[in-house]
Amino acid sequence: MTGSRLILLVDDDQALLTVLSAALRQRGFEVALAQDAVAAMSAAVKLKPAVVVLDVGLPGGEGTVVMKRMHCLPQLAGVPVVMMSGRDPEKYRAEALAAGASAYLTKPVDPADLVLALGVALGEDVRALDAAAGSPSGGRLSEILKSMGLTDEQVASALVRQHDAPAASVPAALAGRIVLLVDDDEDLLVALAAPLRRRGFDVAVATDAVTAVSTAVKQPPDLVVLDIGLPGGDGIMVMQRLHSLPQLAGVPVIILSGRDPEKARDASLAAGAFAYVAKPVASDVLCAAIVDALTGAAGGPSG
Repeated sequence: MTGSRLILLVDDDQALLTVLSAALRQRGFEVALAQDAVAAMSAAVKLKPAVVVLDVGLPGGEGTVVMKRMHCLPQLAGVPVVMMSGRDPEKYRAEALAAGASAYLTKPVDPADLVLALGVALGEDVRALDAAAGSPSGGRLSEILKSMGLTDEQVASALVRQHDAPAASVPAALAGRIVLLVDDDEDLLVALAAPLRRRGFDVAVATDAVTAVSTAVKQPPDLVVLDIGLPGGDGIMVMQRLHSLPQLAGVPVIILSGRDPEKARDASLAAGAFAYVAKPVASDVLCAAIVDALTGAAGGPSG
């Protein structure tokens, strides 16, 4: 049992698994179940699901730890993960998204909300999923998408064309390349990381200057995407710091910013960035810039 519609549900609450799995099967998904951290890892490796839905609190290990372990395995590195929990929603939502989750849902989970979260993770048409889930388009759908980590602007885009189709093709040789995304906007990190993972990249995230440098030193990325305005330091300064380190001197950097585009672009390129991309940025635009940088294309998009 493998395939593009296979969902691995992981929770120690058997009653919840029964309700959610029945709802997903009614909507055309295949479903596999696990109730602890060890069983979750075993099932994920064996089945290679399209999406994993993980409870935060699991026997044998925290859900976020399980997710990180999955994403360390080449065959599971690009699998989106939807986290869910009844714990402190603000704290655990932030932790889950920062750790690489595609979405976070608060328990008790409405099956219709889970269907929509899976649509976000898989890049499917959320309007069609919304109708299939039996919930009205418009206000409620927007609220659900926002709860899963999308800004107002990203929600508007999602309602029209959920997570842009992968217009930029990714060469097979780039699969598994590590991209470090750095931005203090956790919503944006979620919106950009999920489609990059679907295209085969291994994505790490950081939300401030200090964490960006430490993360890059611990696990040198193949490319860094940096926001200019970061807590703890300017993005251009972070880029210069990275390039001063021998092991990171050749790593291409793409700068993102919503500031004055002409000024920010000129400053970024002059400081050594491969490309500058203006916010708001669509995932296919960023992906194209990443492919250009990793394949050594001359000049990047100016944004």
